[in-house]
Amino acid sequence: MYVGRSYKLIDFALWSRRSVIYMVVVSGLAVAAYRLPGIAGFSVPWSVVLVLGTTVSLVAGFKNSQVFTRSGEALLAFTQIIASSRMWSNFCRDFLDAPTARQLIYHHIAWMTALRFSLRRPMPWESMGKAANIEYRRRYHIREDKGSLADELRPLLAEQTGKVLKSPQPALALLEMQSVHVNTLFKDAKLPPQIYVELTKLIRDFHDQQARCDRIKNNPYPRQYAIVSSMFVMVFCTLLPFGVVPVFADMGKLGGVLATFGIWLTVPFSTLLGWAYMSLDQVGESSANPFEGNANDVPISQICRDIEIELRAGLGETDLPKPLLPVNDIAT
Repeated sequence: MYVGRSYKLIDFALWSRRSVIYMVVVSGLAVAAYRLPGIAGFSVPWSVVLVLGTTVSLVAGFKNSQVFTRSGEALLAFTQIIASSRMWSNFCRDFLDAPTARQLIYHHIAWMTALRFSLRRPMPWESMGKAANIEYRRRYHIREDKGSLADELRPLLAEQTGKVLKSPQPALALLEMQSVHVNTLFKDAKLPPQIYVELTKLIRDFHDQQARCDRIKNNPYPRQYAIVSSMFVMVFCTLLPFGVVPVFADMGKLGGVLATFGIWLTVPFSTLLGWAYMSLDQVGESSANPFEGNANDVPISQICRDIEIELRAGLGETDLPKPLLPVNDIAT
């Protein structure tokens, strides 16, 4: 997630420069076609471009609105995980002996670790493999790319690490372990009935929030809408210079410098308009999957690290992991 005041124009321009290059080339072809002998005066009626541009605006706006909703839901899920984690820690520390509370809290941290590793795994429809995103990711790093789930679970679970890793879904296996542990404590009369009920509710909430995150991770923004929107944007941006070129060609009738260079104003103005549409589509596509690790995604690594520090500090520990600070104003 970008946490600076605003993106630098140069950074955004470099990220989206491929659309600028495309528009410059297409605009040059439009000017050349308009002057080419045999098809001199070739253009696309401006009314066609206008109607198509209106359609593209509506489709792109709908797509970006839905993408924003997905991102908001993902952030809301982790916000709820933060609140429930604090309650889990408080109940464990207040009503259980120190070793048992420590074990339950460490297992909860292990669950968050397994969850974020699961959410960071690449999916076929995600956009991290695109050249622009690969280049931009050199400005920051994702914690899950430099470590393994086994290495991070081992200090938290000790000998139980192997059992969890053998499960096809380690995060769910950890929640099952928590449930079994809490039930055992209740049966052994080590847990008051009221607290048992509250801990059971929290485990159910963790299941709910993981299901919400899994739904967002495992189900892409409907590809029919995403593909159609991108196709419409590309068609519009391709036709745009061919619709604009007659307007600037007519400026040549004014004489002076415009008589020679007026038609070439098609290139900068078409490029500016096309860049705006294509960048809007690019932003929507790169924000559609809020857990893949893009610059605008939910910073689940930082959130989990902050909660881990808070929970371990509540146990009285002083040897705490360092916070994950933003790199180049990007929190991960």
